[in-house]
Amino acid sequence: MFRRISTGFLWFLASIIVIGLFWLASSLGPKQIDFLSVDKSNYEIPPEVVKLQEDSLDFESQFESILALRQPTEGDIELLQQAVRLQKAYLDEIIGYDVDADLRLRVLMERYEEFVSLPLFEKSQKLELEAASKESSKEYTQAYDFYQEAYQIQKSINEDFSSSPYANSSRATLLNRKAQYVLAEPIFQTSIELERKSDLAIKNKEWEKALELLDEAIEVQNRINREFRNSKQGSALRLDLLNKKLLGIQSGQDNLAIIDLTTEGEILRAKGDMLDAASCFQEAARLQRNLNTKYPDSPHASNEKVLEFERKSQTAQSYGLGLSIERNHDKLTSFLAERRTYDAQEVIAKLTADIKYLRDAFPKSSLYDEEMNLKIRYLNIIQNDIGFIQDRVYELLLPIPDIDNLQMTRTEINQALYTFIMGDNPSRNMGEKKPVDSVSWLEAKDFCKRLGWILGREVRLPTQNEFRSALGPLRYVVLEEHSWNLVNAKAAAQPVGQKKPFSSGYHDLLGNVSEWLESVDSFADEDARHIGGHAGDRLDVLFNVPVRETPRAERNRMTGFRFVVKFL
Repeated sequence: MFRRISTGFLWFLASIIVIGLFWLASSLGPKQIDFLSVDKSNYEIPPEVVKLQEDSLDFESQFESILALRQPTEGDIELLQQAVRLQKAYLDEIIGYDVDADLRLRVLMERYEEFVSLPLFEKSQKLELEAASKESSKEYTQAYDFYQEAYQIQKSINEDFSSSPYANSSRATLLNRKAQYVLAEPIFQTSIELERKSDLAIKNKEWEKALELLDEAIEVQNRINREFRNSKQGSALRLDLLNKKLLGIQSGQDNLAIIDLTTEGEILRAKGDMLDAASCFQEAARLQRNLNTKYPDSPHASNEKVLEFERKSQTAQSYGLGLSIERNHDKLTSFLAERRTYDAQEVIAKLTADIKYLRDAFPKSSLYDEEMNLKIRYLNIIQNDIGFIQDRVYELLLPIPDIDNLQMTRTEINQALYTFIMGDNPSRNMGEKKPVDSVSWLEAKDFCKRLGWILGREVRLPTQNEFRSALGPLRYVVLEEHSWNLVNAKAAAQPVGQKKPFSSGYHDLLGNVSEWLESVDSFADEDARHIGGHAGDRLDVLFNVPVRETPRAERNRMTGFRFVVKFL
């Protein structure tokens, strides 16, 4: 145990000795001198060192005297160089740091570099002008040599005289780009000319020649993009356009065949040869699909064209059926307007079958009309009630005073009729004989459209002028006898037609529910208007025939409508 303790102690003692020796060696070695902390209070600059700065000042003074008289020569600039050399020597000899002396050295060096680099800069400018002249004359090789030399001089100024005001890295970059431009320009023009010749060959339908020329143009543009990627002529976009044009040539013959087929199809369609026209369009669609598969990046590739040719083909194939549907539709409208409901039912059955066949067999035909399909489907559903609906509607109609060919319902539309036509009842103040309420302007328009299908006539909401013509003058009217208002209706709409009619025979034009008006010359997103006031209005408000605006889709329990029918 004693031996183990002695061994540990000896290792500890040896470590202390080694650390002490390292510290002693470092303290005896060279030290870094901090000149700013040197005590210079008793230091005097030796006369021979002072003379270095004085001589530097003398050389500078000589240079300034020459500069006041003429432009300095190379020999004169050497005076400034001597001033720089002596000032450096002075700074090397003194102890510590002299701020003023160091600032003077920097100024001297800047002035020296300015004067020594000026002739180089002027030479670079002259070379640039000569290069621009050669460029404008399209002497690109000589222009490149001049730009390149001007660039090398500017680069030398930047590297050797960085303090000079003529040092300019941006100018060096610009000169290098100009040199690259004039070197690449004749090569670029070659590519342009090859493309031009290719276009001419395309015009003459010389396809092989066009392909060969365009291949060369692409190869030249590829070289420019590799060797002059930073030049103006280097362009990935142009290369992409050339490649697309190449695909266009490769697919051009197929495209011409498609054009010929569609042209022939249009001629046949104009002659009335619909089946032959349909065959042409169908073949054009097949060729277009093949082109799209074979040359997907070609400018002639187009899925939209396939759909267009298929639409034209199916339209031509279904022309006879479409013409029959159109004629039967006109016949149906005439039968309904004449109230020949039995004949109308037969036409509805025929139209239902024909429209279904057209939709299923020729789904892309432009002769298929979805609006007509909705109309015939609706009439087919209610065909047994068409006569009943027409009878009820015609009983409601009265001519509008001073307006020809228009009749309007004598009352507001009640909930029973609205439900019969639309299949639902949005009203909150329920009652079959009460006016339909909480119906939006859009829903009222939809009601008019469906009723127009049933009557075979134009049905719409009344305009404000038509409404006021039906209302007539109010000067001697006792409104309490003609309107449901705040006093007698307790703000709730009452069954239609219970109050006295106005002199024109119309009921409830004022009060009960406010009535939607037709929007004339207005934008689809504008508010709609309703007129006449409602059961919640005072008599003085109703007397002024209030017109209010509301969003077209908004519903209100105090808003309903009536309609007009046009007779020709």
